[in-house]
Parts: sequence; C-alpha cells; structure tokens
Amino acid sequence: MTRPNDEEPMLDVARGDPALSQHLRNSLKLLRERSDDPEFRRLADDILTGRRGLRDAATSPVFNRALNPQVERFAQRWEELSDEEKAELAARGEADFAASRERIERERRERERWRRDHPDE
Repeated sequence: MTRPNDEEPMLDVARGDPALSQHLRNSLKLLRERSDDPEFRRLADDILTGRRGLRDAATSPVFNRALNPQVERFAQRWEELSDEEKAELAARGEADFAASRERIERERRERERWRRDHPDE
C-alpha cells in the first residue's frame, strides 16, 4: 500500500463537515477553471490553499463579481423547476453527501491505519 494523501485544508464555512468542504472546494475549483478573471483565479487559489477563508472572501467585490451572474442563472433555473423536480434534486444531493461522508470516513481510517503501520514514514 502506498502512502495515502493527506487531507486538504477544511474550508471555514463547512463547520467541520468534510463532505461539505470537499463539495465547496470542488465547486470553487470548477469556477476557478472556468473564470477568465485573473483576480478571481488568485482569490480562489488563496482559498484553496488555506491562505484565506471562504467566509472572508465571499464578501469581497472580486468574489461577488464572479459569482453573482452564476447565482442569478441558478435562481432562474430553480424557479422553473416543479416541486417534484426540486424534491428529487434535494434527495439526490443528500444521498450524494451521505456517500461522500462514508467515503471520506473510510479514507480517514485508511490513513490512520497506514500511519500506525508505518510509524517511521
């Protein structure tokens, strides 16, 4: 077995929930990749490396400039969904988070076991 990867920094707004933190990190990475705004890309890098908190960055003009159009598009699409579609999406999201939490916990146990079995590495 190879050495397992260490955990990424927990995002401050996740309140200790590793699945939520990972979801937010993945979303931020995607937004960063799709952004043409160099200021936003730098801000996203700072958040992803833990140099800046998401809570603090979310109030910055750079963050708002990049995300406001995305949020407006989402809100418009959300309003077009039926109540059944909204409920289905919510249930799917909860199931995805539950699966992520299980996977993250399994990976955490594997890291602990590896460190216990390889104390000198």
